[in-house]
Amino acid sequence: MAPKLIGVLPTYRRQHLIGEAIERIGRQGRPPDRLVVVDNEGSAETEAIVRGLGANVEYLGMAENMGFAGGVAAGMRRVLEFAQDEDWIVLVDDDDPPRFDDALERLERLAEECLARDPKTAAVGISGGWFDWRRGRMRRVPDAELVGAVPVDHVAGNCLPCFRVSAVRAVGPFCDEIFFGLSELEFGLRLWRAGYSLYGHGEMWLASRTAAGRLERVLRPSRGLPDMNWRRYYTTRNLIFILRRFDHPWTAVRVTLVPGLAKPVANLFVHPREAVRHLGLSLRAIRDGWTGRMGRRIEPDGGRRPLKGVFGRAA
Repeated sequence: MAPKLIGVLPTYRRQHLIGEAIERIGRQGRPPDRLVVVDNEGSAETEAIVRGLGANVEYLGMAENMGFAGGVAAGMRRVLEFAQDEDWIVLVDDDDPPRFDDALERLERLAEECLARDPKTAAVGISGGWFDWRRGRMRRVPDAELVGAVPVDHVAGNCLPCFRVSAVRAVGPFCDEIFFGLSELEFGLRLWRAGYSLYGHGEMWLASRTAAGRLERVLRPSRGLPDMNWRRYYTTRNLIFILRRFDHPWTAVRVTLVPGLAKPVANLFVHPREAVRHLGLSLRAIRDGWTGRMGRRIEPDGGRRPLKGVFGRAA
């Protein structure tokens, strides 16, 4: 029997998108054999929409918002209850449909080819990358190397990452403590550390860069302040958490001192209001990353859980 492709789709307050997103996935040349929709809102409206879309679409309601990482973790655990080791789990987005109508078919073919020559293949995706352990940031794969199966240490989100069920059983599902941001990186590094191989699809990857106008792009750190919002909080916190988890405390110190503290301090006299806000959220993210205060700490809609100052106790 051929391996099955099982989709996991986390969603949160996207009733206006979820039906169309599922239908577009179903129009793929090779659609998922089954789809598990994880509703982080536990909405009756979302449940009604999902249950009306066919027997191969399953609804899984959550008691609270577990974020993207928690939603994927819950979906993976559900898939492990019925899937075979040779099956694959593909992560699907509710607001970012596949860029190619034959994406899943091509990824399935890539997975077969990689497994044939590398039995330790655990993940494939349209794109991915390598993590720079010294600097604590992603390293871009050069355009010229985007041919065939491209080795990476993590496959990217929003690019239909596919994970072999046997590998998920071996290392466990996504880390739900992360909540949002860098969850694919943490999971990929966990697979890579366990001796598994991960690959990007060179041709689709290059086509995506071409369509986005990102060929020959050089990634350099900026001296300016990025927009410091809830997304940035989780990225900073989770990066420190990941570096500590994978035994790179000195890189975590570097991330703390340079982008976390030095950049907002350097901008205090240039953009004082933005720098103060940036510094406040950075300090909160740094504290939480170093002390392991994980999970949902700041609400994704911008509202925050009650916090007593930068170093106060969360409710």
